[in-house]
Amino acid sequence: MRARLLGLALLTAFLFPVSLGAQAADDDQVREHFQAAQRAEKTGDYATAAAEYQTVLKLRPELAEVHTNLGLVYYLQGKNDEAIKALQRALELRPDILGANLFLGMAYVRTNQYEKSLDPLRKAISLNPKEARAYLNLGLSYSELGRDDEALTVLRKAAELFPRDVEVLYSLGRVYTKLMTSTYEKMDQIDPDSYRAHQLLGAYYEARRDPRAAAEEYKTAIAKKPDAPELHYALGNIYWKNKEFDQAEAEFRKELQIAPENYLATWKLGNVYVAKRQYDQAFLYLRTAVRQKPDLGQAYRDLGRALIQTGDFAGAIVQLEKVNQLDPDEPATHYLLAQAYRKLGRTKEEKTELDRFAKLREAEQERNRRPDSMVSGSQDKTEEEFPEDPGLSKEPQ
Repeated sequence: MRARLLGLALLTAFLFPVSLGAQAADDDQVREHFQAAQRAEKTGDYATAAAEYQTVLKLRPELAEVHTNLGLVYYLQGKNDEAIKALQRALELRPDILGANLFLGMAYVRTNQYEKSLDPLRKAISLNPKEARAYLNLGLSYSELGRDDEALTVLRKAAELFPRDVEVLYSLGRVYTKLMTSTYEKMDQIDPDSYRAHQLLGAYYEARRDPRAAAEEYKTAIAKKPDAPELHYALGNIYWKNKEFDQAEAEFRKELQIAPENYLATWKLGNVYVAKRQYDQAFLYLRTAVRQKPDLGQAYRDLGRALIQTGDFAGAIVQLEKVNQLDPDEPATHYLLAQAYRKLGRTKEEKTELDRFAKLREAEQERNRRPDSMVSGSQDKTEEEFPEDPGLSKEPQ
């Protein structure tokens, strides 16, 4: 059933109606077989659809759109060689058909012909710069060809365009992991016990969601090079994620003695003080963080949360609106704004923010429920988005 639904979605997006142009004697036959093909597509009967398109092409072989439709139907059947042949013919007749370029590139990827996939996928992006599948497949092709720098360029662009697309983020992470692994292998050959090797291993374990192993690697790196920037932050970040705030505070303070410009350490130290309800310290570090990084929405949000907790509701709204300008689709911000408006008795604004929060929350839960999500163990982050605990904040994206 899922495969059929995917096929119908692709057909809806890319199949072409056919304009017959000047009246010809066989137009009625062409129209009849074309409509039969469309009916077959709607029921998932792709074999019949392909046969009907072939009949149309015997009558009107110059119809590039029909070659495209035939190629897509073949693609959905897994008949890759036939799909490639049909899509190539479509592009010989009309080189600017988006669907033909996209699915020709995807068929080449599916058959491991990565070099051949590059041109049609690049063409698809030029025809529609917001076609996510073109970026995904182009990034994969570059990676498989060993052209990882180009893969990163493509997938970073995709992540800018589709910041909440799990498939894009997974593909980008996969390339980073590949580069990390190859880099570590080179470092291991040169100096397997260097602090940098342990730092990189720590990042690897952290990406694998093994915080205990990551922390041990960071501790080893610190023992070898205690004054190196980023090491204490990395260890503190492990503690911060686990809500071990005393240990996180100590590591962030050490980091800032070495690298006072580290705005993430500054923000997270402020966040720790919000969690501990030490608001004077929290305000000091959070305001420093937004001076260092004026677009750091997480710091503005923590400022808003701290101001709510200290009774400055109007001030909180000012800070939270800054977050809203940076990321209007962040549910927690609207929830906090609703809290502030409620405290001020501004019920109309409270309702607006709660309605917005509910819609965004529902959309996020729906994304987490998607059957094709590639994130293992995805779950609702209730504590982050119903921020009763002031210490909870999200990592910057």
